[in-house]
Amino acid sequence: MRRLVFLLPLLLSASPVPVVADRPVRLAILGDFNGPYGSTSYPAPLTRSVARIVNEWKPEAVLSPGDLIGGQKASLSDAQVRAMWAAFERDVRAPLARAGIPFAFTLGNHDASPRSPRDRREAAAYWTAHVPDLAFVDRADFPFRFSVTLGGGAVFVASLDAAGPDVSAGQRAWLAAQLASPAARGAGARLVVGHLPLAGVSAEKNRPGEVLRDPGALRQVLEVGGVLAYVHGHHAAYYPARLGRLNVLSAGGIGGRAYVGHPGPARSTVTLLTVWPAQDRATLETVDAATGQPVTTATLPARLDGLGGPLTRVDDFRR
Repeated sequence: MRRLVFLLPLLLSASPVPVVADRPVRLAILGDFNGPYGSTSYPAPLTRSVARIVNEWKPEAVLSPGDLIGGQKASLSDAQVRAMWAAFERDVRAPLARAGIPFAFTLGNHDASPRSPRDRREAAAYWTAHVPDLAFVDRADFPFRFSVTLGGGAVFVASLDAAGPDVSAGQRAWLAAQLASPAARGAGARLVVGHLPLAGVSAEKNRPGEVLRDPGALRQVLEVGGVLAYVHGHHAAYYPARLGRLNVLSAGGIGGRAYVGHPGPARSTVTLLTVWPAQDRATLETVDAATGQPVTTATLPARLDGLGGPLTRVDDFRR
């Protein structure tokens, strides 16, 4: 009896092991849909993609790898940049919000380039006025970097400020701390989203400055932190892959690009990522945003040898 009395305080003080329900958390992946510089209208495939998300998929949230507006041009006026954010509000965020679907995101180079203080100021002003209805873990530097949980804490998502090619040591330290936080450790699956990729995917963007510099340092943080997948945009070429021990998802976009070493027709895409937190895995359902037809992984190149690669195609994500 004495032994039981002695052990009881230790048992009560121990941190409970999180029990993650085996309920799928569905996330729509939609980004890189900005039009030309200064544009306040979007192409028809985006409208159809938003309608599919709202009426058919009905996900827990939209997870966007950025490039939401057509900024990053010094000759644009402040009023033009604000008009682009107003168009995004009208055509994307507001329809999703009315359906109860929050918009989780990272900012792209056309939204908030590190070289454009004005664009970053206007992006901050817009998002401060339209904070997503998400369970934030860290929002001290919102909207440039932040972390949230989805599915009642079952999925942890960290958003990096990767609108340019440099992810600083300070930001990597922030990410490592986020991935070690109770919210991340208590989640069944961890995702990280950033705009630029760790390795080249599209032929047009396969060059320095269009891929993250020193990707190995960031990749190590992601691997050590038990990340299920790094989701990125910028190259606008849909490709689920394995990079070493890390899953990566090149999220495609509205107006796709051809793959490195594989010339051919490019497709606009939108993806439904279904995360199974209890199993730490995710499946993908991707459609051509222009035609609505499925895009199967078997139709994609088996391997891409771009800058920072190689990338090996996968059908789904598992750890």
